[in-house]
Amino acid sequence: MVVMIDRVRLGRMRFASALLALLASSLFWSGPAAAVDPLLGVAISQATAAGDDEKAIALIADALDGESDPRVVADLLERKAAIERDAGLHAQAAATERRLADTLAASEGELSPERVPVLTRLSGDLAAAGEFAAAVDTLEEALRIARAAGLTEGVEPLLGKLDELASRSGDPAVAQRAQEIAAAHTEAVRVQEEETSRAFDVDPEKGFSTVRIYYATDRARSGSDLPNDFYSGGRGTLEMGTATVSIPQHHRPGQIEAPSIWTFDFREDPERHVVLSSVTPKADAAVFSEMQDQIRETGVSEAFVFVHGFNVPFHEAAKRTAQMAYDMNFDGLPILYSWPSRASVVSYIADTAVVNLSGRRLSVFLEDLVAKSGAKRIHLIAHSMGNRALTDALELFALRHDGEAPAFDQVLFTAPDLDAGLFTEMMKTIRTTAERITLYASNKDWALAVSRQLHGDAPRAGQGGSQILSVANVDSIDMTEIGEDMLKHSYYANNPSALTDILSLFWRDAPPEKRCGMVKVEGENGSYWQYAPEGCDSDALLSTLSFLRHGSISTIDDARMFMNRFIVPATIDAGERTRLESALRKLFDR
Repeated sequence: MVVMIDRVRLGRMRFASALLALLASSLFWSGPAAAVDPLLGVAISQATAAGDDEKAIALIADALDGESDPRVVADLLERKAAIERDAGLHAQAAATERRLADTLAASEGELSPERVPVLTRLSGDLAAAGEFAAAVDTLEEALRIARAAGLTEGVEPLLGKLDELASRSGDPAVAQRAQEIAAAHTEAVRVQEEETSRAFDVDPEKGFSTVRIYYATDRARSGSDLPNDFYSGGRGTLEMGTATVSIPQHHRPGQIEAPSIWTFDFREDPERHVVLSSVTPKADAAVFSEMQDQIRETGVSEAFVFVHGFNVPFHEAAKRTAQMAYDMNFDGLPILYSWPSRASVVSYIADTAVVNLSGRRLSVFLEDLVAKSGAKRIHLIAHSMGNRALTDALELFALRHDGEAPAFDQVLFTAPDLDAGLFTEMMKTIRTTAERITLYASNKDWALAVSRQLHGDAPRAGQGGSQILSVANVDSIDMTEIGEDMLKHSYYANNPSALTDILSLFWRDAPPEKRCGMVKVEGENGSYWQYAPEGCDSDALLSTLSFLRHGSISTIDDARMFMNRFIVPATIDAGERTRLESALRKLFDR
C-alpha cells in the first residue's frame, strides 16, 4: 500500500448552492426499495420488444410517481432516456437526462463524476434536437466536473465532442462559443498542473493509501476512459487487468466513504473518499506475471477472489474488493471477478439471464489462477447472485479435478441467491474443492426476498432464521443481527465484525466454535450458528487480528504479549481488553 498525495486540490462548493439543489429535487433517502416490482424490468423489455415504446415509457413514469429512493429514481430515469433516444424522441430524452443529472447532483453532489456520462448523453440529445447552444453549455458543465475531479482520461473525448458540435451546428456563434470553452479549459488545466507541481512537498500524513487489485471480467467495455465508467453492464469476452483504488487516511473499517452533501463533500477526493483511480486492461500473461512478481516481493503466496452480486457496477465492486483487502491488512493478491450485472434495481431478471454464463468463464479463470498465479492459498468469496456464478464454476472445477486435493482454502457463500435444494445438491460435488466452506445467511436481505417471490416462495440458500440450511460439511452461520441490507445488501463487508470473522477464517481456518460471536442454535433443519456481533469489539479486534497475522503469531501467550506491547494502548477500556483477550483465547483454542 503506497501513500500518495492528491494532485488536484480545489475548493469545495458552497453549501448553500448544494442545499438548494437538494431541496429542489426533494429526493431524500427513505430506506430500501422493497416496493419496486421485480418484474418491472421484464414488462419494460417486453413493451420495447413489441415496438410499444409509449407503453414502456408510461410504465417507467408510473413507477417514478411517488418513488423517493434516489438510486431507484436514477435507474428508472436512465432506462427511460435510453428508450426515448432509441425511439428518436431526442427532446424528450434530453428532458429526462436533465432530470437524471439533477437527481445525481442532489444525492451525490454537483461535481460527482457520475454526472459526466449523463451530461455527455444529454449534450448529444440536445444536439439531435437542434439545440446546439444548449448542447455546448452542457459539455462545458461536464468539462468543469471532469477537471474538478481530476478525470484526465475523460477530457479529450469531451473536447472532441465540442469540436464536433462546432462543425455540425452551422452557427458561427455556437462554433465560437465551443472554441472559447475549449481554450479556457486548456488554460485552466495548464494553470492547475503548475499549481499541483508545486504542491508535492505536502505533508504525507495528509495523504491516502492506494491498493492495487487484479481483476477478471466478462463485461463489455463502455468506450469511456473514465475509471468509474470503463466497463458497462453489457456482455463481453473474458479479459483481465489491474485497477488502483485509494483509501483515505481516516477510513472506517467496513465502509466505502463517498461524497455526501451531509458532510459538505461534493466531489470524489482521495483524502476523504474511497476512489477508483485507474482501470488498466492487460494481457492475461502480463497479469499473472505481475501476480507472481508480487508474491516473490512480499513472500505472501495467498489470494482471495471476490464475486459481487446483483445490482453492482464494476467500479463499486472494485472499491469493495480493495476495501476488504485494506481492512484485513491483506498482503496477498486481492482479485475481483466482475460479471455483467446491469447495476439497476429493475434489472433483476436480466442479471439472472447472464450470471450463469459468467459462471463458465469464472471456472476457466479459476483454473488459470490456480495454475499461473503462484498463490498457494486461494480463498473465494461470493455474494448474492454472484453465488450462482461461483457454484457453477466450482461444480465444473470439481468434476474436472475429481479425486484431487482441494485447490481452494476458504470458500464463503454470502447470502447466496440460489434455490436452497439446488445449493444442497451442488455442495455434494463442490465440497471436495475447498478446505472449509462457510454459508453466511440473513433474514433481512432484500434481494433474497425478491428472489423468493419470483421463485414461487421456494426457500433460498441465503435465508437465515430457524429454517437456515443445514448441509453436511458446510458451516451455516446466520448473520441477520448485523443489520438491514440498505438496498445494496452488502452487509457482510459493511460491518467490521463480519470482516473480523472472515479474517479469522483466512488466518486460522478456525471452526465457528473458535471464532468470536458464534452461538450454536438448533434449527428446523439441524444445528447452525448465530452471529452475535455485540460480543466482539469490532474495530479493535479486526485491527488486532490483522497485526497478529502479520506477526506470524502462533500461540496465545505470544499473541497476548504482542497485543499488549505493540497494539493495544494502556488506556484502552478494561471491557474492550477483556473482549479482545477472550476472542484470542477462543481463536487459539485455549
